[in-house]
Amino acid sequence: MIVRRAAAVFVMLLAAASGSFASATPKKSAPPAKASAAVGAWTLKTTELQANLKTGDFKAPKHVTMTREDGSVVEADNATGNYKHKRAILSGHVSIHDASGTFGLKSAQAVHRDPATLTADKVALNDTTHLYDAKGSVHYAQGQTTADADIAHLNDVTHRLDLSGKIHVVQGDRTLDAATATYNTATGDGEADGNAMMTFPGAPIAIATPKPITLRGPKIP
Repeated sequence: MIVRRAAAVFVMLLAAASGSFASATPKKSAPPAKASAAVGAWTLKTTELQANLKTGDFKAPKHVTMTREDGSVVEADNATGNYKHKRAILSGHVSIHDASGTFGLKSAQAVHRDPATLTADKVALNDTTHLYDAKGSVHYAQGQTTADADIAHLNDVTHRLDLSGKIHVVQGDRTLDAATATYNTATGDGEADGNAMMTFPGAPIAIATPKPITLRGPKIP
């Protein structure tokens, strides 16, 4: 659900483009020009990108847009990180639209997926440890499935996704509300806790803490 593919591509773009953009800060006397670079199928556009070739640290203080010919788009108000360590933090109106719908997750590669979109206030990506975090008004949408939470944390090594804070999941005519939830992106098993409630057509089921709802098998796209 959280954006390993975007992390890898963003880091790769910055690594390849850092040489030409290391001093690409626009002059104050002229209107800022939109700098761009194409690497593979991706194009990155921003008005200012600073990079340290020795340490790998980078900073894009202005709006960042990455596009791909298949329609995938990554946008954020700003970005910081280290391309050598494969880390990035996207902040402010973060929107990640992935046309493949997999977000690079290993457990999602073998199955055809509808396009998916993730939005949040901040997304932190670590493509070395394969840990990904989204915070603030987290919203995920794919096909008939939407999921909302305050915080989402994914460990793509263990395939464990943790959600917390006003969780609301809709899948077709079914809904799930809870304070916390875990989901295994490989097995489809999950658990919801904290006044958890699931609704089915004509059959609402409410179970309050400390009796969590346990789900077995049904994968959420």
